[in-house]
Amino acid sequence: MKTSTHKEPSTQAYAVVSFDFEADLLERFLAWPRQHYASDSNWLPDPGEARLLSARTNPDVIWRNFLVLQGNTVCGRITALVNSRLCDEHRRPFGQLGFFECINDLSAAQLLLDAAVDWLRANAPQTDTILAPINFDTWHPYRLRTLGFEQPTFLMEPYNPSYYPGLLTALGFAPKSKYISKTVNDPLALLAAWQPYHRQAVAQGYHFRSFDPAAANTEMTLIYQLSLPTFRDNLFFAEISEAEFRAMYAGVAGSVDPELLFFVLDPGGEPVGISFSVRDHRQPQTVNLKTFGVLPRVRSAGVGATLAWEAYRRFQAKGFTRVNHCLMRAGNRADDFDRGLAEVTREYTLYARELR
Repeated sequence: MKTSTHKEPSTQAYAVVSFDFEADLLERFLAWPRQHYASDSNWLPDPGEARLLSARTNPDVIWRNFLVLQGNTVCGRITALVNSRLCDEHRRPFGQLGFFECINDLSAAQLLLDAAVDWLRANAPQTDTILAPINFDTWHPYRLRTLGFEQPTFLMEPYNPSYYPGLLTALGFAPKSKYISKTVNDPLALLAAWQPYHRQAVAQGYHFRSFDPAAANTEMTLIYQLSLPTFRDNLFFAEISEAEFRAMYAGVAGSVDPELLFFVLDPGGEPVGISFSVRDHRQPQTVNLKTFGVLPRVRSAGVGATLAWEAYRRFQAKGFTRVNHCLMRAGNRADDFDRGLAEVTREYTLYARELR
């Protein structure tokens, strides 16, 4: 990993500018990461930023954008958000700090975060806890990468300079939840481990079908309808509309490999689970298992294991020799799914701080 932009000390003071939708400021806000990571080939842009921050009407989310400047030079950015759908156990909405990028300068980061936190205090009186970084909800980018910076970034993976965790920690944030990605270098071993479950499930009538590109509109509705109950128990889950779900994946359906996006169906033909993987754009022999889950009502029937078996069978048929299990919460049921045959290669952290 190459070093991201580092701001040399200067006698000129930093200043913070806040705004909503002013076109010139929003353009600078959206353009700055490309400048910040200009020398880091491991960074990938987030194509959804402009759509989210340009939407002038969102009944569930309020936000304010901030830039920290030195003279006319952008040195960092952040967005303070409140999403009424993302709440704690007492139904109080979390404060959020999203779209965070900053030079390696604690004074610049502090001015930026202080301004955003002050805005949350004024605009989210019921909020007790701030989560960072998180962009609207967990359907969109969130978390910092905290280990494995040398690993090649896959699509939709958090990526940031290695000094970001130190900046947040110095400003009072502490780890709230840990996440990992694991790498399997011997896919055949896992295929063998899951085979008994597959035989049992198939004998009971469970079967599979691939995504149908000719019926992409209907298929996207099915994926949305499966995703909500499948992932509802995830930490910090917030329901989104089908329109927002479709906007996130606009243009993707046409480029999907149908063999890598498929459903498991129960004996009656009802879809009860989904597996979605993508060939790694940097390492063609690697496949990234991105979305994987079954409905709660079939979790105790070995259906998850047979879905995994089918995914790995398809990986083998396509010649993949390495599999990344992507972006799991550390310690949850997916963490144990690899039977101890996978290696943790990347770690990520969501941070939190009390607002008061």
